[in-house]
Amino acid sequence: MFQIKTLPFHFRLAENVADALRNTLIVLLPIVVFYHSHRQAGIGMGVGALLISLTDLPGNRRGKALTALQSLLIFFAVSLIFSASLHSALLAGLVLITLTFLLSMMAALGGRTGVAGTMGIVLMVFTLGLRPQEPLWFSAFIVVGGAWFHLVSLVQVLIWPFRSLHQALREALSATADFLKAKAVCYDPAVPLEEAYRQTIALHLRVSEKQELVRQLLLSDRPGAQQLLNTAIRVIGLYEQVTAMHYDYVVVRERLETSGALPLTAELIALLSEETRGLSRVVPVSRPLNPTLNDSAYLQLSDRLSLMAAGLQQEDAAVINGILINTAAIRRLLAEIVLNEGAVMEDLPEPGAFLPEEGTYAAKFRAHLNFRSPVLRFSLRLTLLFAAGYLATLFFAPDPYSYWLLLTIVIVARPRLALTWQRNLERLSGTLVGVLLAGLALLLIKPVMLLLVIAGLGLLCFFAWNRSAYARSVTGITVCVVICLSLYHGQPTVIATARLWYSLAGCVLAFAGIFVFPVWINAELEDLARAAAAGNQLFLKAVLESAPQQEVWLARKEAHLRLARFSEGLRHARVEPGKADLPRLEHIQVLHYRINAVIISLFLAPRPSGLEKAERALARLEDYGRRENLFLPAPQDNRLLLKGADLLDALVCELLRAG
Repeated sequence: MFQIKTLPFHFRLAENVADALRNTLIVLLPIVVFYHSHRQAGIGMGVGALLISLTDLPGNRRGKALTALQSLLIFFAVSLIFSASLHSALLAGLVLITLTFLLSMMAALGGRTGVAGTMGIVLMVFTLGLRPQEPLWFSAFIVVGGAWFHLVSLVQVLIWPFRSLHQALREALSATADFLKAKAVCYDPAVPLEEAYRQTIALHLRVSEKQELVRQLLLSDRPGAQQLLNTAIRVIGLYEQVTAMHYDYVVVRERLETSGALPLTAELIALLSEETRGLSRVVPVSRPLNPTLNDSAYLQLSDRLSLMAAGLQQEDAAVINGILINTAAIRRLLAEIVLNEGAVMEDLPEPGAFLPEEGTYAAKFRAHLNFRSPVLRFSLRLTLLFAAGYLATLFFAPDPYSYWLLLTIVIVARPRLALTWQRNLERLSGTLVGVLLAGLALLLIKPVMLLLVIAGLGLLCFFAWNRSAYARSVTGITVCVVICLSLYHGQPTVIATARLWYSLAGCVLAFAGIFVFPVWINAELEDLARAAAAGNQLFLKAVLESAPQQEVWLARKEAHLRLARFSEGLRHARVEPGKADLPRLEHIQVLHYRINAVIISLFLAPRPSGLEKAERALARLEDYGRRENLFLPAPQDNRLLLKGADLLDALVCELLRAG
């Protein structure tokens, strides 16, 4: 593996851990400073900093500045309007449901604006629990806390402008390492091939998502950092090279099973996976790190496979030699990433072409003002859930902690059934574990200062795992809340019980609400499948026509996005009510993925052979898109080992038979 020579105490925190430490200190500082002199001001600033920190997504300077402006304006308006209405239960209810609808509709304006809108709803719930007596001062404290957080965040991004991009590159490499490891499983006959494909497709989508974040961070800010551009191109190229390592694994397993080559191949690919993972911990680098590769293990495996290939039939030997060529190319790319070597693309002609299309806020909002829009349907559902929850807290549970019911609803309710169900399970399990841990801490530990330290660690865990492991995040914030409220108000049993019951009631309401204005995907699956086929068609056409490199990259990106949408739809459809033919559609998903992998191998091949068969496959895909009846040849002999254009044509024929 890579042995990286660095400073003796070289240490690099992941961005989420470093941000968790930063956020915890920012939230706690005003509370501690003003605790004795201006307690309400400290609490207001702490709440403002806490909630606004959750709008701070990874991004560049421009994105973070826009988020700061949007969040502060939303927080001031929401806190002032809602806190001013609390003198009347009826008026507060009307303001609550009106603002809930408007703020949830902000998801139509984009991801960052949608998150700011959601946190505006959460701020209303907190305001309902705090019931401030002076709305203007409360709103001012909230905004000052939010401004305090964004001041630190913007100063940080000015000092380290490419920090999010660095983390995105490391995550993309880490995901590529996982993808390589899944590729090794394809050569293990003990693992069913369907399971191997399921793993590789899931990781294919994860890598594509990480690469898309790299593109957005790299191109939207135009940093002018040539080394970062060079590294990003090689990280994406590494994934292409791994994807191109694709064969008809059913035949490969059968023909190579007795040769002893399969376990050696899996071991070689697993070795590359570990080298990639090691590299992901230090990339990007500002200067060459002079790594030494574990050449002995790599060369030993390569030599053994080469010797085996020499004694096999020509077709079988060609597979092993092809794998060795691919693994050597992967190793060269890894070395180039660390050593900053290799050809450099001086500039991307039209970087804006790789970014999502931007439109005006008004146009985006109007596009979702119809009942087919999942944003509108979810906004209506959340508004009705809040109306029901508010009435329940007003008439059936008039205690200081009843606002936790609404808080749970806004946190766990999601447009799709699968996400809502997952969020429910994570919320309930995290709350239960957090209540138990907080109860044990309160029972066994008496020093108040030590309990406050534990509460602070709980807040740190909340920030660290909020996006990556939500159940753990819920455990952390529950520990923090139960301990702090128990120290402040007393009655820890009442607080813990209320936390459990209101969380359970909120989860039940959120899950039941999924059937009000539902957002089902079953009816769209066939169209998504054909869109994925059209994406592969565009990609193949660009490759066969030898289009400029940027056009090929754009076509590849579009193919990956369409496959991602289809795969995401299948994931949701597995738990939705409906009559979709999921086994057939999952088979089509595997075929789309395999076709995409073969197209990438044709793109990377210096002199691809059998182009007439690739052109015939393109014609079949075009006819498939027009839904025409096609004459297809009989299925190939299962013992025939296909690759390249031959495999592509066979896969397209199988797709047409399945579709």
